[in-house]
Amino acid sequence: MENKEKETKNEIKEENKLFVEREKFKGSDGKDYWSYVLKGKVRNRDIKVDFAPKDKGGYEPLDIVFEVAPKAELLISDEIMTDNAGNKTKYKAYCVRTVENGVPYECNVKPARDSDKALLGMLINQLNADKAK
Repeated sequence: MENKEKETKNEIKEENKLFVEREKFKGSDGKDYWSYVLKGKVRNRDIKVDFAPKDKGGYEPLDIVFEVAPKAELLISDEIMTDNAGNKTKYKAYCVRTVENGVPYECNVKPARDSDKALLGMLINQLNADKAK
């Protein structure tokens, strides 16, 4: 059985919170759909990091999270998974959260593509470097 441990919550400082927004777009079938993006600037370029739910059923919880507010805080944690043989694997976990009347609404997400993961890493590194100045 796999065991998961959380090491740290929120890799970046409080004043550098990241927020994911929900944007509407038209699909090729003409229907309206939602995309979940984090917008930022890296080396004076506007970037967009696309997020998707961790599983196919995750769109319903995402809708609930974003019914509370048009944007949600992105939480990033470093986690460790241990398999039956005792091998440990480190990975990052992503979650979006809104709070309404003191009640948190959360849903696990993941960067949609490897390029989105790379852009997110660049953005976090830049925010941390700017904070250190």
